[in-house]
Amino acid sequence: MSALQHQASERPVDPAAEHADDRTWFLLESKWEDDVWVLAPANALEERHPVRLRWDFELQDGQRFTDERYAVLRETSRQLIALIRAHSMFTGLPLRPSTVAQYFFTLRCLLQWMDGEGFSRFAQLDPPALLQFQQWLRTRPLAGHPSPRAPGTVLRHLYLFAYFHRFGGELDDSLSFDPFAGQDQRRAAGYHEGMRHPWPYTPDTVAVKLVQSAIDIVTRDAPVVLRAWQTYRQAAAGGRGAGHAHTGRATRALQSASAGFADAQSPVRSVRELVLRTDLLYASCFAVISYLVGPRVSEILHLKAGCVQRRCADGAGEPVTVIVGAIFKRQSGYHGRAHEWVAPPAAVQAVAVLEALSAGHRAVAGRDELWLRRWHGNGATEWHEVRPELLEIPSIARINIQLQRFAAWLGLAHEDRPWRLSTHQGRKTFARFAALRDRTCLFALAQQLGHRERAETDHGYAGSDYRLNQEIDAEILQQSINAWEHMLAAPGLGGRAGEEIVANRPRFRGKRMKEDLASYARLLVDAGLVLGICDWGFCVYREEHSACLGNAAGPNPARREPSTCARCKNFAVSQRHRPIGSSKSTAASGCWTSPPCRGRPCVSSAHDSMRQGR
Repeated sequence: MSALQHQASERPVDPAAEHADDRTWFLLESKWEDDVWVLAPANALEERHPVRLRWDFELQDGQRFTDERYAVLRETSRQLIALIRAHSMFTGLPLRPSTVAQYFFTLRCLLQWMDGEGFSRFAQLDPPALLQFQQWLRTRPLAGHPSPRAPGTVLRHLYLFAYFHRFGGELDDSLSFDPFAGQDQRRAAGYHEGMRHPWPYTPDTVAVKLVQSAIDIVTRDAPVVLRAWQTYRQAAAGGRGAGHAHTGRATRALQSASAGFADAQSPVRSVRELVLRTDLLYASCFAVISYLVGPRVSEILHLKAGCVQRRCADGAGEPVTVIVGAIFKRQSGYHGRAHEWVAPPAAVQAVAVLEALSAGHRAVAGRDELWLRRWHGNGATEWHEVRPELLEIPSIARINIQLQRFAAWLGLAHEDRPWRLSTHQGRKTFARFAALRDRTCLFALAQQLGHRERAETDHGYAGSDYRLNQEIDAEILQQSINAWEHMLAAPGLGGRAGEEIVANRPRFRGKRMKEDLASYARLLVDAGLVLGICDWGFCVYREEHSACLGNAAGPNPARREPSTCARCKNFAVSQRHRPIGSSKSTAASGCWTSPPCRGRPCVSSAHDSMRQGR
């Protein structure tokens, strides 16, 4: 363990309480009076580049905030940053250095505005001055962006005033009024619920291709790449030469080793190809763990060798495979809070690949993190003559770049535009998939994601209880509208309900046909018709005709399958459902359902009736 890590790891869980008399407990080799504060790293990701806060920033008149005339204001500002580091306004727990840095930048904006307006103390600010500052924020563009700040950005700035009001008694100089009396920060920032733009999840069409490709690389390509690395290391260490002479030797060794393999096995034939496929392998491992398990990026990057373990819930139950790690969000300790994620076989294989890739680096550095890589320099030199001081856990920005290259290599696109991957999308997609499939699984989902309360899962990933139902209902509503539009516009429909729809649906013509279709589809949904949507057709649900023995709420999912639906008066099917379930074993007999319906009425018969016009 490095000295920096050791110093941070010895910090107690509640530093504010334990170090009540030490106001520099969160600083690393810095003093309270220094012009630059270096914040002690809160986890291993921050060791290489700890957060720095510079108090000598420039004000509007060319003065520096470290000048003597600002001594009183500077002391209060430092007290405020220390309080923010020690206490989250929402949880009471210490905040991460990166979050403290955001508040510091907001405070710097406020101080620059105050200097230009002639305010020398925070106590001089009044409600009109606060409104003027908000207007100044909205009209002042961000660095590198011509557009003004969005309400969500202004909202993050206004949280600073809530700290002034909450901890005013602990500051030498603070606001003399409640900055948000009678309203919250959201309304003051001009922010409303309809403007909420949460981080995006990966669309289904993109996510399926991404996860399938990543699993294929982790399971099939990984052994080839790992064998190539053994060849590379042996060749690189087998001789001497100036510069990059070992690269030439390694390329010749890889070409020789690949001579006995067929092209179908995709052997590695050069060092350049080896580096590319290694980066793809790292990106694939991250994608598999993120999309199939759901941890945050910081939690994935902190995984250690041997993290895959088996757990038995009880004596008679099946053992469960878990990934053991730690959660760092809203945790004050350097090592976070221990947590276990249930892991499918593909994620277990991804961890095994990471253990094999990092074995050499872990041996050199004497550390056990799976993501140890060289902090600077690309190419095969990362694995040639590596020194411990050059190894680190890659930054989130570096992982983002790898994912974007991976997406470009796969050709991921959505709505005819390249899809941009990022580190948060896997967790968001995992949570959304679980929440939309089954509303009752939210408690288990909260446990998997490591949330202390289910409300955090609801609000951050699927909406609060009210928002959750709102989002799920909106998704179901849109699916129902799209299905009705399809059935109203399809040239023919099969199934008993399909024949009824074709006989009674109105005809849509003219320039406004699409608008009329959408309006009529929404009218049918608003009328309360329950529409079940599955891979093999549509269920225009009416309880009295339900072959699956459903109830007033809807179809019975336990008995819902193609052969049952095909003999139901509620069932409708179109040509787009024909390929579903087709297989070679059933195609020969003319039945394309899987498993075969063994002579019972099946979906293929509904298609036959549709084709024959019955």
